[in-house]
Amino acid sequence: MFAAENGLKGDPRLQAISDSIRVIPDFPKQGIMFQDITTLLLDHKAFKDTVDIFVDRYRDMGISVVAGIEARGFIFGPSIALAIGAKFVPLRKPRKLPGAVIAEHYVLEYGSDKLEMHVGAVNPGDRALVIDDLVATGGTLSAAIRLLERQGADVVECGCVIGLRDTNVGVFFSFFFLKKCGEFQIHIVIYFDRVKVGLMESLFTF
Repeated sequence: MFAAENGLKGDPRLQAISDSIRVIPDFPKQGIMFQDITTLLLDHKAFKDTVDIFVDRYRDMGISVVAGIEARGFIFGPSIALAIGAKFVPLRKPRKLPGAVIAEHYVLEYGSDKLEMHVGAVNPGDRALVIDDLVATGGTLSAAIRLLERQGADVVECGCVIGLRDTNVGVFFSFFFLKKCGEFQIHIVIYFDRVKVGLMESLFTF
């Protein structure tokens, strides 16, 4: 799917969202260009436009579960879930959930971690959407998908505000970027390089 097919290529909201996100160099460690969405949250219109872009996409897809990845997936996920009539399921870091959980490990650019989900939070046959603020290597999203699929959910798509170019392997994310990992798709609002360079406009398939 190309941006133009969904009426968003050239949409001025995309540039405004891009402009509202600042880049913090060398955080949380040397060499990381941190994409800081807290400045987006200070801009009411950019924040609303970001949520609206997701809501418009998923409103008619029959999504029954929106799963938000800790922590910034909790910022966008509940608003999307409420707007499309789905339940919200938090995917949390270890020892944050009080009930029985299942867990999946994943590797980050600067370490490793795991995600946990309450047993029984989703049901077999649920149509799930995974929400996070950013995708770089896809490790966190892959862990989220594995959690949901272990409980019998059908992961329809993953939605992220920001996609990064992976300079290590030469991978570029696009406006509607499809990445094969099982059978899931990633819908991304804007594209940044490791240094902030602009908006996504094309499609790459892996």
